[in-house]
Amino acid sequence: MIEQILHFEELWDKCEVFQKEASATMDIASTVSELQMKVSLYKAIDLRTELPEEERIKLKARTMGEILLVITSISVKDNINVFECLGETLQYRSIDHFNRKHPVI
Repeated sequence: MIEQILHFEELWDKCEVFQKEASATMDIASTVSELQMKVSLYKAIDLRTELPEEERIKLKARTMGEILLVITSISVKDNINVFECLGETLQYRSIDHFNRKHPVI
């Protein structure tokens, strides 16, 4: 298990360093296809109601980790500042949410 002292940003950076080497030969289209496959897997796990809830949660958590790792590959390949773009997106969504919650009369 990863040290709990490690901050999320440090972990993200480690994943990007890992991805520089591990997925160096993959292009963005292949990486996005991998991401789509893992998101589909996440969705499929949720539909497996015959599995005990605890097992489904563990599978979903592992799959979420895989999804995030693929996203680090995209961010490093396209040199995207994930912190900045996530912050901007949250700001836009918050404004939109506020406007829907409190419409101008």
